[in-house]
Order: sequence, then structure tokens, then C-alpha cells
Amino acid sequence: MLIYEKMNDIAILKATGFSGKDVQYIFMSQAIIIGLIGGILGLLIGLIFTNIINTIPFKTDALPTVETYPINFDGWFYVIGITFAMVSTFLAGYLPSKKAKKIDPVKIIRGQ
Repeated sequence: MLIYEKMNDIAILKATGFSGKDVQYIFMSQAIIIGLIGGILGLLIGLIFTNIINTIPFKTDALPTVETYPINFDGWFYVIGITFAMVSTFLAGYLPSKKAKKIDPVKIIRGQ
């Protein structure tokens, strides 16, 4: 979500009475929602593929007791994954939202 693509929308919001903090809140909310959806979808797709990999036979003379690829389904890995997704999208959304907060709507509407 680029600030430059949303300049007119930001100017309209600010001209209609939204404060800079409100605009920043909107951008941060969008970033967090995108991060949450992306994190959940990524974890679900990862879980599906690890289940597929877990069914592939793994035969080797070096490890005769291992029959499939060793996969650890520890729940903490999923907690870490969703936490990383949320933190990274929060940080990626913070700087653009801070810039959107400072945009002067008059300059945008005039086309400067």
C-alpha cells in the first residue's frame, strides 16, 4: 500500500475532518489486517505442505528406522510465525502511516 497511490484519498479524508492520527490509524489497521490474513494463510499453506511432505517415504541406509522425513509439528513454530508476520507488517506499515499523518490536504488538492 503506497502512500503516493492514496494521496487523493488521504487529502479527502483530511479535508472532511479526519485528523492525522485518524489517517495513521486507518493505514496501521490496513497493515495489521493484511499481516494477519497473510500470516494465517501462510501458516495454513505451510501446514498443508508439511503434511504432504510427511507422507513421502524416506529410505536410506544411514537411518534405517526413519521411514518419512522428520517433521516437528511444534505449536510454538506457528506462534512464532504469526508473531513475526504481525510484527513485520506493523513495522512496514508504521513509516508510511507516519508520513500519511503529515500530508497537507491543501497541497494535494491543488495538485502540488
